[in-house]
Amino acid sequence: MRPRRFGCAVTLALASMPVGGVFAQPSRIERGLNEILTAALSVNITARVVDAGHEQPVWNMHVSRVTVSGRSVTVRLDGSNIVVIAEFTPYWDANDQLVLVAKGQTWLSDKPRGEPSYRTTFTSLPVHLGESVLFLPLGTAEVSLDSARIGQPNIELEVNVERFQS
Repeated sequence: MRPRRFGCAVTLALASMPVGGVFAQPSRIERGLNEILTAALSVNITARVVDAGHEQPVWNMHVSRVTVSGRSVTVRLDGSNIVVIAEFTPYWDANDQLVLVAKGQTWLSDKPRGEPSYRTTFTSLPVHLGESVLFLPLGTAEVSLDSARIGQPNIELEVNVERFQS
């Protein structure tokens, strides 16, 4: 039994459709994607390790992620004696005000094989688009991070939320 061919008939049918016919109007999928892109937000995070005795950061990195209201962006920092996981969730509240929820988790070990201490923090605050917010997952106290190069460092996460521009 020979397989039936459908390619020619479909091609002829598509070629015979008038311009401005079925394909001229955006589909529901295209409209949905446009709505998502219009509502999309860009979360920009600059993470740095700063030493109180130095003007320049000892280490830094920049991360930029696209998300929508209510979906989080996560950053994980791993060191020899520390792990920091920070999760940032922007969302629009009932009054169309932008709110940023920040959740931080840290595991810090003072000894090479000691049991790590666990800390968590959670905060939410209203922000404006483009406004920078400083998140300190270790708090304002200086914590001993294992590195011969730095004396009394701390971790800073600078976060800002902007509209995504496609």
